[in-house]
Amino acid sequence: MKIFTIACFCIFSAIVCKAIEKDSREIKYAAVLAAAVLVLFHSVAFVKDVIPVFEDLFILSGIDDMYLTILFKSLGICYIVQLASDYCKDCGENALASQVTLAGKLAMLSVSLPLFKAFVEIVKALLT
Repeated sequence: MKIFTIACFCIFSAIVCKAIEKDSREIKYAAVLAAAVLVLFHSVAFVKDVIPVFEDLFILSGIDDMYLTILFKSLGICYIVQLASDYCKDCGENALASQVTLAGKLAMLSVSLPLFKAFVEIVKALLT
């Protein structure tokens, strides 16, 4: 039922933003950003319910907790970068949207370095 509330809030926010767009584009952009951040914070509740299930699955499978941490950090980076990129595009700043996307890709690479290291160690062990 929470998703219905979020969807209604987004529709209402879009209507309000469209109505104030002619009077002040700056206020519209601020309202869009505020609504997007509010929805993002309320959406975290969905992830909060999923985390224990993933933890149990990783424990049952015997996979290291490090991989679960990498998974959730990557997911967080994806959501934040998508929000920022879409906002920049809405403001007409496509260059900034591209830059935040590039920064997100580099952040994903940085977060996943331990995964690449583990992969190389597994391949090395198989070859020797």
